[in-house]
Amino acid sequence: MKKLISIFLGLSLATVAFAQNTMDRPMEAFPTGKENHIMCQEAWHALKTNPAQAPQIVTEALQSGNRQYSNAVLGYADETAGAKAIVKAVKKVFPQLSDASKADVLYWIGRNKLTELQSLIDGSLAEGEAGDAAVFAATQIGGDHNKKLLDAHISAGGPLSKEIQCLRGLSADDDDDDVRNTLRDQK
Repeated sequence: MKKLISIFLGLSLATVAFAQNTMDRPMEAFPTGKENHIMCQEAWHALKTNPAQAPQIVTEALQSGNRQYSNAVLGYADETAGAKAIVKAVKKVFPQLSDASKADVLYWIGRNKLTELQSLIDGSLAEGEAGDAAVFAATQIGGDHNKKLLDAHISAGGPLSKEIQCLRGLSADDDDDDVRNTLRDQK
């Protein structure tokens, strides 16, 4: 009986210690669905205690197909390891991702202005959710390369031409900052 009580106390103390480590983040910061909530807590705990695991954890999250989870993990990795720490992992896994997961990554690239991943943007300007996200990322990063990329896409009559023109207000007088602000307000 004493052994049973000591095992129970040991488990209770371990649970409290784990809860303290994961609960430095408010409960509402995790998704509310039970399965996602638990997965996100575990990912947060792993990234908080060992940020070097970020590339592996992000890769697994992106391959899971669970958008809520993978977006949360991308955010957690930003907070703990920094966006630059997972650039190589994202570049490696990107070709195997679904269109929806590619879109999530491209939005993340745009929000973090990761010029190192410009090639992913360049190769994603096609019809679909990832294409929309590529337009967003290109306008967030800005610069001559992205302006030329979007202009060339319009000139070639690419599948996103109408969307790009619409975002530019169908006016050649719009400057890049106005376009980026319009896109930022929409996403």
